[in-house]
Amino acid sequence: GMDILLSQSFVEFTGTVFFGFLTFATLIFVKQKWVNTMSYFITFLLLPATTYVITKVIANNLALSLGMIGALSIVRFRNPVKSPLELVMYFSLITIGISMGVNHFWSVVFEIMLILILLFAYYLDIILKKTKLRLFEYSFNSNDGLSVNILEVETDKPLIGLDNSPHLIYFSKSDNINHYKLGIQNKDELKKTIDDLKDNKSIKNIEVQYSN
Repeated sequence: GMDILLSQSFVEFTGTVFFGFLTFATLIFVKQKWVNTMSYFITFLLLPATTYVITKVIANNLALSLGMIGALSIVRFRNPVKSPLELVMYFSLITIGISMGVNHFWSVVFEIMLILILLFAYYLDIILKKTKLRLFEYSFNSNDGLSVNILEVETDKPLIGLDNSPHLIYFSKSDNINHYKLGIQNKDELKKTIDDLKDNKSIKNIEVQYSN
């Protein structure tokens, strides 16, 4: 019995790591270049596996389950999440881990659906670009800088100029750091924006991704 349990657990554990890798590979394929770092790669492999182990450990123990809910509610991602898509990916990886621990069928179904949705959005984006239909403000690839120059700014005080900027795509605040993301098509306007910001004392970090 123990041998069967061990081999089943090993297969499930390996399955969660593989699904994490598959999700990562799909995001790279659909040109979501933000994910292409060692840090994200490790996260995508480890997060489903970690969640799977937690699910298995607390499955039959009510007291431990309640304790774990308390412990996990304290843990949160300290770094500002760059986009809603990134947050959804974290939830998806957690879902893969939980469902693998509880019901393999749903784990497999969810992974297939996740890949199909990413591919659908990617090809829809390509079709819309060809037909010149502007259904979305920025393309599905806005994170990889293909469609627009992306300027990311981190400040320790809110900046009126950025708060009211017509180019603002995304804003988040975490641990007193304000994270601004702007999409600026015009290169000269981008340069002027960066020059205006450079002397500001409250700016902690500026990153630019130029469009191809």
